[in-house]
Amino acid sequence: ACGGFKSDWPTVTGVSPQTVSVSVNCMAEQAKSLGYDVRVVDHKRGVEATRNDTSDVRFVNEFRRFDVISATAKPEKGSTRIDVRAGTRSHYQTRRGTTPTDEPASDAAKKDAQAIVTACGGGTG
Repeated sequence: ACGGFKSDWPTVTGVSPQTVSVSVNCMAEQAKSLGYDVRVVDHKRGVEATRNDTSDVRFVNEFRRFDVISATAKPEKGSTRIDVRAGTRSHYQTRRGTTPTDEPASDAAKKDAQAIVTACGGGTG
């Protein structure tokens, strides 16, 4: 995986008839269209993207919260298997400074992961 995130972030899987590179481009473009800031595009492996979450009233010590999309693509039997993991991360202000903390994936991030798989890998894996 691109980021090695916690396993409590759900993953949606699909199969694309396109090559890995074309599938990665599709996932990057879909993430952008959903309002994500695409931070990594690796045409051999996948995409990392984040989007600030302003929908929630944050805790007093919470500096910011954002949704994370971690998408990977692997060649598989003449097609490409895509896995899109949805997550949410918070930065809390502590005595040590800003501390990143993984949170359960927001409903919005889960919907976005499904939308990316539907657009880029219509088949099921």
